Amino acid sequence: MSTKLTRRDFLKASGVALGGLTLGGVVAGTGTGATPATQQCSNNGCNYPVDPASTQRYSYPDTLRSFTPDMQPDLAADEMRITFLGTASPPSRRAQRTMSIFIEVGPWMPDPGHGFGKAKDSFVFDCGAGCLANYYAMGITASRMDKIFLSHLHADHMSELMMIYGFGPTSDRKWPLYIWGPSPSGLENPGGRPRYYDDGLHAFCSHFREAMRWHTEAFSFQETTYLDYHVPTQKEWNTPVALKPVGDDDARDSYAIVPIELDWRKIGLDRRGSPDYTNIAYENNGVRITHFPVVHNRRGSMGYKLEWNGLSMIYASDTAPETVSIQQACNGGKGVDVFIHEMTSPPEVWAMKNMGLPFPDYSVPGFSQVVDGAAKSVKGFGHTTQGAFGYLLSQMDPQPQLAVPTHFPVADDTVECAMKSVRKHFPKGSYPEFGKDIIWPADLMVLKVRKGKPPRIEQFMGEVSDYTFAPPQNNYTPLAAPKYGLTAQQDPTNLIQPGADTYCDNGY
Repeated sequence: MSTKLTRRDFLKASGVALGGLTLGGVVAGTGTGATPATQQCSNNGCNYPVDPASTQRYSYPDTLRSFTPDMQPDLAADEMRITFLGTASPPSRRAQRTMSIFIEVGPWMPDPGHGFGKAKDSFVFDCGAGCLANYYAMGITASRMDKIFLSHLHADHMSELMMIYGFGPTSDRKWPLYIWGPSPSGLENPGGRPRYYDDGLHAFCSHFREAMRWHTEAFSFQETTYLDYHVPTQKEWNTPVALKPVGDDDARDSYAIVPIELDWRKIGLDRRGSPDYTNIAYENNGVRITHFPVVHNRRGSMGYKLEWNGLSMIYASDTAPETVSIQQACNGGKGVDVFIHEMTSPPEVWAMKNMGLPFPDYSVPGFSQVVDGAAKSVKGFGHTTQGAFGYLLSQMDPQPQLAVPTHFPVADDTVECAMKSVRKHFPKGSYPEFGKDIIWPADLMVLKVRKGKPPRIEQFMGEVSDYTFAPPQNNYTPLAAPKYGLTAQQDPTNLIQPGADTYCDNGY
């Protein structure tokens, strides 16, 4: 592996090591022998370089059945549907937007206004940059995105709020946007003044509402309030705080923001590790969503558990390996059906990929420093490497029906590397079998979870057009009159009007 070769020459010459799509070598989950007495932590643990073709695509989704937007009304009465609309860690990739997961529970409900219809209840978990394009491509409209659960306030988990909020009312969300998230961190400011920042969700939503003022006024030439909307109460949704909009918006208006601030310190487990439900964030339509603290960059990061109709899902989001997620996944001995948890590449692989190298080359100037920097970021920010994810799974009893590591840059080589690391913690037996017990999701992947013993989990891959327009909407009437007339906010001084010698009023 001469470092005198150019990167292009090296890629042309290399076709070695893992080769092509090597996921088939680990699907059976045959293991690697007896558990070592001490951890083996060697460099280049995945034997790079690999066949360059394996670094440029992710083949697993090609094996799945297609899910097209017109299939959405097939949501069954006993079905929990999980759709991955963003799966990357920052920065976004062309193949992956940053984190967002959409969950619906059945049955599908027809729209009284003769629109497209929607699930009985639905929830957005995080909404990172670019994910809204995936929502719309999958035919998911704004009225189905009215409940957003933020794991923490990093930009790659909430930056699409501006688009979801700002353009929801011009679509079919004609009522408030409800946002769940953490209470203030409680960390003392080392700079002195103020002693503590108000960095919780309520303050975030208050400032966000005012920051969006120009936009919301500009679009208030449209109807934004559904007059027959039933405003939910704290008791009806079993939330820990009253459902009150920030600012002075009408409680029915679609530009109202309702923050539900959660005490991130609450674990919701008794001394035996069983749920005690002191940490409920939402409870309605047979759905119970609880929250729990995780260990990430700043205090206030949370995971969520959703339970419905005997089915369960955990979204732990970004976190270092920690014990609460394990306890929540054990779920008092019942386990969970789907365990979604972040995973990050080893610092060495992260550095190699970001420097455009085909293998971890410590002779390249700066490579060691990039590895060290990545290692510090993983440890300091609080992330779970692929080997650590394997360890977490090994500590769960019972183990999840399906483990889903995400927040991960998928490709055939990175997933193969990750699977090897996970398998090192299961050297005997077949668990976890790739594709059955564990999958790495790509954007637009869909899981249909149905009740049974064990529950049946079907995997699909979204098939959409890159050029689709807005999704099919629902219709809500009566609507309140707009705040402004159509052109009342404009200065028409320099306006060119349509006419015989200018342009056609009909746009052609």
